[in-house]
Amino acid sequence: MAISIKEDLLFSQPLEWTASGYRIIRKFQITGLSEYSATLRPVMAASAVDSATGFAIPGIGTPHPDRPAAVVRHVRTICQGADCFDTLCEYQWDLYPSSYLKSFNAGLVQATGHYDASNNLATVTYTPAGGAAQSQVADLHRLVLNATVNFHFLQTTDPESVTLAYAGMVNSATWRGYPPRTWLCLPINGATHDGVWYRNTYSFAYNPETWDEYAVFRNVDGSIPTGIAASIVTDGSQTSGNGWGRFVVFQQTDFNTAFPEIV
Repeated sequence: MAISIKEDLLFSQPLEWTASGYRIIRKFQITGLSEYSATLRPVMAASAVDSATGFAIPGIGTPHPDRPAAVVRHVRTICQGADCFDTLCEYQWDLYPSSYLKSFNAGLVQATGHYDASNNLATVTYTPAGGAAQSQVADLHRLVLNATVNFHFLQTTDPESVTLAYAGMVNSATWRGYPPRTWLCLPINGATHDGVWYRNTYSFAYNPETWDEYAVFRNVDGSIPTGIAASIVTDGSQTSGNGWGRFVVFQQTDFNTAFPEIV
C-alpha cells in the first residue's frame, strides 16, 4: 500500500521559548501503514517517505525549511488508527536570541616590573655618609587586566578543525576595534549529539599591552643599565633599540577572515 504524508498546516503550535531554547513543532499525518505489524507502524511513521512525492519525515538534526537555525531534536508518533499515525517533529532553535551569545570574564592580576606608568626605569639611589652614591633597580608591583571574551554558537563547524587551525594565534590586524596582537585565540570547545550540529565556544584572551615580549639587556649582577627603559618604544612603531628588543612570539592571522561571524 502506498504511504501518504500530509502536513497539518493549521496545527496550532506557535514558536515558543522553553528552558531548552526556542521550539517549533510540525505535525504530519501518515497513512498507508496497515500492511505493517502493529509494533512496526510507529517506527515506519517516524521515518516514512511519501510514495508519490518522495517527501520524507524530517529526521533528527534536519534544519527547519524556513528557520535553518532550528533543527529537529525529537520525533514522536501518535496512533490514530490501524492505518493512520500523527508524527510530531519538534525543532529546537539556537539557545541564543541572536546569532551568538557573548560572555566576558575579567579580573586584575598582580605583575612585577621595573618601570613606572610613564615607562621610566624605577631606580632608587642611596648615598651613605662619606661614601659614593649607589643605585639599584626596584621591583614595582601593579595590577594588570586579565580578560577573556567568549562567543557561544550553535553551528555545523567542527571545533576540532578550528582549534587546530587557529588556537595559539593572535590577531594580525585590528579586530573588533582592538589593535593587532592584543587578542590570543584559545582552544575552541564544542559538543555535539548528532555529529552535525555543535554548540561551540570560541574564547580569546586579551592583553592590552599586546602579546609581544620585550627582552632587555642586563648587567652581570642582573641590573638594567640606566637609560635603556627611556628608549623603549611601546606603541609598536619600533621593534628594537639600544639594549632592548620587542619580539612577536605568537603566530598571527587575520581574525576578521578567520572568524567572520564574530563582530
